[in-house]
Amino acid sequence: MAGLWRELLLESLLGYVSWSLCHGLGPMIYYFPLQTLELTGLEGFGIAFLSPIFLILTPFWKLANKRWMLILLRLITVGSVASFQASNARVRLVVLALGVSSSLIVQAVTWWTGSGLQRFLRIWGFILGQILLLVLRIWYTSLNPIWSYQMSNRVILTLSTVATLDRICTDGDGNKPEGKRAGEAAKGTASRPAWWLAGAAFGSLVFLTHWIFGEVSLVSRWAVSGHPHPGPDPNPFGGAVLLGLASGLMLSTCPWFPGSGLIWWVTGAVMLIIGLNMLFSPKKSLDFLQTKNSPKVLFRKSEKYMKLFLWLLVGVGLLGLGLRHKAYENKLGKGAPATEVSAAIWPFRFGYDNEGWSSLERSAQLLNQTGADFITILESDASKPYIGNNDLTMWLGEKLGFYTDFGPSTRDHTWGIMVLSRYPIVKSEHHLLPSPEGEIAPAITLTVSIADKLLDFVVTHFGNHEDDLDRKLQAIAVSKLLKSSSNQVIFLGYITSAPGSRDYVQLTEHGNVKDIDSTDQDRWCEYIMYRGLIRLGYARISHAGLSDSEIQMAKFRIPDDPINYRDNQKVVTDQRKVPKEIRFNPRFGSYKEGHHYENNHHFHMSTPKYFL
Repeated sequence: MAGLWRELLLESLLGYVSWSLCHGLGPMIYYFPLQTLELTGLEGFGIAFLSPIFLILTPFWKLANKRWMLILLRLITVGSVASFQASNARVRLVVLALGVSSSLIVQAVTWWTGSGLQRFLRIWGFILGQILLLVLRIWYTSLNPIWSYQMSNRVILTLSTVATLDRICTDGDGNKPEGKRAGEAAKGTASRPAWWLAGAAFGSLVFLTHWIFGEVSLVSRWAVSGHPHPGPDPNPFGGAVLLGLASGLMLSTCPWFPGSGLIWWVTGAVMLIIGLNMLFSPKKSLDFLQTKNSPKVLFRKSEKYMKLFLWLLVGVGLLGLGLRHKAYENKLGKGAPATEVSAAIWPFRFGYDNEGWSSLERSAQLLNQTGADFITILESDASKPYIGNNDLTMWLGEKLGFYTDFGPSTRDHTWGIMVLSRYPIVKSEHHLLPSPEGEIAPAITLTVSIADKLLDFVVTHFGNHEDDLDRKLQAIAVSKLLKSSSNQVIFLGYITSAPGSRDYVQLTEHGNVKDIDSTDQDRWCEYIMYRGLIRLGYARISHAGLSDSEIQMAKFRIPDDPINYRDNQKVVTDQRKVPKEIRFNPRFGSYKEGHHYENNHHFHMSTPKYFL
């Protein structure tokens, strides 16, 4: 039965490509309004997700069933994988939209035509393609390799091209619907009074499966809380999600399992992907699909191979989670005890650069070069289908070997705050700031243990400048958080207000903190403030197109006595006059006035400054 194995593997690979195309189109559509902060008209490419609706028209159905058209659609589908190699985001968007549209039409045609066994394998190939997507994202730490790395994109493009050519050669006349001509099949389908209801339900189910179970860590982020009880960590608890999905698929093949009733609804509420199989479960579909040309023995064997392949994928996924968890645990706690601490803030813009490409690897390299001990990254909730369904906190934490905190929960619909700490996080609390008019503003308060000393941090992202009441209330709320913190605290915030403004004064005076550099008047969003520490340095690093905002950094010394100490007041810009242990990384150049517009990361805006 090598033929059945071959069919199942090829259909699963093509199923993975179909899911990946849908996964890739959303972020490309969202990139353009994200870049311009307004609608661009390119959002219309989202109509690609609805392309199968044209098949209710008999001429379109007949055209899609022609062999040459099906070949063309298959080639467009696999060719769109190469969109990752496109010269710019606009070209990539067009190619991806064509690919998604072609893929969905091919599925609609091939799921309705061909022999019963062919359709059974195609449908299960699509389902197993989703599991394959999850497993690959486990091994690539939440990323889909097809859209993350050039080499993996080329490998998958090559393999999917081979699979597509095989489908083109073997489909032949098998794509004709059994017992009906194409026109008759189309009329029979479209004439059903509730076809649109079934289509909407199935489309919604596919979307929800992609949204909720597009990556095994996403559900965990719904339940995040502050330390020391942060809730289920994506790794290893993502393994429970993978096992749950596989168990749901197995239940759908059990003839004793009810197709409706309380048991089904309870199980379906936990794992929505089971619904994919309600439509095609063996209890109902095998009798429907079986014909004199599809012996029952083939169905039984294909079902057996399907289950075996499913659990093989699950085993590979669990192995990946285990290896990653062990490697991450070995990286933690490598920070040497120190009395100096460096902190940085950066609006990350969801891991996409200014050209619409993934920036994670370059961002990790940049953050590592800063040498920061504590990093807060704003705009970091990428757990939505239109941003990529990625867990950026988990990826950067494992990549850099930092302790992490993320909050508030993704179900609260903020833009997200990520915290990376070289030192253990003792406790933290997530906050939703008052936001009566505009977007919901988040904040996190943390306590970190550095060389057996406890240091507090308050990090936040205010709402838009246009929402004046929001900013006023948010500044009041954060000033209370600062005031209630310990005597030693660092504030890293994005407050959308100028130095000396109402909100700035609210933080400094009522929050009882000092600005790292009160003479820097050319700021608008990012601010670093502190209390009970000795300031050592301040730097601003250009974004070089990696995001739309710079990185700000500060260095502090933790005094032995937070009451009796003297802060540094002398400002020095010549690093040769500064001890080496407190200098910023010379990789970013030297002191520079004004903006740095070149395509490399460099100090700018009259920094770095040192305080002696």
